[in-house]
Amino acid sequence: MADNPTIAEIKSAEIQAANAVQKAKEDAAKKLNRASTDAENSLKEARQNAARQFRDKIRRAEEAAETKAKAVLSKRESEAKAFYEKHKGKISAAASFITEEVIKRYGSSQA
Repeated sequence: MADNPTIAEIKSAEIQAANAVQKAKEDAAKKLNRASTDAENSLKEARQNAARQFRDKIRRAEEAAETKAKAVLSKRESEAKAFYEKHKGKISAAASFITEEVIKRYGSSQA
């Protein structure tokens, strides 16, 4: 019976080792699940950041295009006004010339 305490001690150590292995497996599974969740969250956050940056770039490009379009429109309007101012005196002369030519060719309807 001298071996019984030793055998009991060995069995107790085996049980403790089995429990430690089981706990290590459980801890490893928890860590793996936590790592998977963290990876999914990181991926989701990266996608959201990429989408947000894309929207911001589009918005800035649209604003730049709008500013440029307004500048071009303003320039063209001022050019058109200048053209009109430069040539508005010629309108009455051209209208008179056309009227005279029509009367010469087709006659006057006031006869």
